[in-house]
Amino acid sequence: MQSADQYPAELTDAQRRHFSEHGYVRLRGVLTTDEIAMLRQAMARAQSSFELSPNSYNVTVAADSVWNHEAVDDRGPVKHDLAALAAAIRAYDLPRLADPPADGGTRGNFLLDTGVWRRVPELAKFALGEKIAGFSAQLLNVPAIRYYDDQMFIKEAGAVDRAAFHQDLPYFHLDGNCGCVFWIPLNSVRAGGGRVGYIPGSHRWHKMFKANVFISELPFPGAEGETMPQIEANPEAYGVQYLEAEPGDVLVHHFLTVHGSEGNRSNTLRAAFSLRYCDAELRYRHRPGAPAQPQHKTGLKDGDPLDDDIHPIVWPKTRRTGKGASNFEIAA
Repeated sequence: MQSADQYPAELTDAQRRHFSEHGYVRLRGVLTTDEIAMLRQAMARAQSSFELSPNSYNVTVAADSVWNHEAVDDRGPVKHDLAALAAAIRAYDLPRLADPPADGGTRGNFLLDTGVWRRVPELAKFALGEKIAGFSAQLLNVPAIRYYDDQMFIKEAGAVDRAAFHQDLPYFHLDGNCGCVFWIPLNSVRAGGGRVGYIPGSHRWHKMFKANVFISELPFPGAEGETMPQIEANPEAYGVQYLEAEPGDVLVHHFLTVHGSEGNRSNTLRAAFSLRYCDAELRYRHRPGAPAQPQHKTGLKDGDPLDDDIHPIVWPKTRRTGKGASNFEIAA
């Protein structure tokens, strides 16, 4: 891992080329020990206020209520109509995606939260800083970068729910696809411990798939796009590449790259922040079936500019304009 004074300001040609060709890249050891320590502090702060967040969600508890007909945990907010999801899952006869638990292992929860930077100053300072934003500008080949949002993903030890293969763009109310996601693990991620898997080149399929409910291949009712192929049934046929990672590494993928994740069968926590950046010129577009973005103002119309206070320009500090050179054309 590199110290701050050794950190290269520019990504290598090989890193940029890998992202362009495959739709993802692993940036090894680009975070310093101080940055990792700060992000762990941010994670601890976010966890301590998890149940108070209006955007937090216990995926495991919600899935139990749908598939096992258990009572819904009402200690936190419920973002989706679980009764409607249960009816849809029964109608389509789709299974819950989960890996088999380890022998003798405990059962953990899969937790997520959105917009964490709004209540955790440490994360806000990092997310809005120039380092990751500068990486985004290089990978997307655009002159100005906007911060879109974040999510916190925690798979406790024994949280064996998988994340179904999906693209990120169908969940975002944006009018274009020129954006990337930085997945930042705060602990070692090994096989069976919640690795992220990518389909190389899927960002160039010229397709957009329906947003799904994350732990099942069931699309959200009313979601636009094509139905995602059943990748879980035959990942080898699609060339899925699962990546291991260490603290200090960052995994980056394009908004259109198809990806999913394993369950965490290990006896250790898998915690990660997901930070999203896009071409500053992208505007609002409502996507039917996609979850509401918690920070968006009401009354936005297709084509409206994004609010700079909610989605600030982070690169460069003095705004410049330009059309995203890597804005791939897709079938709507």
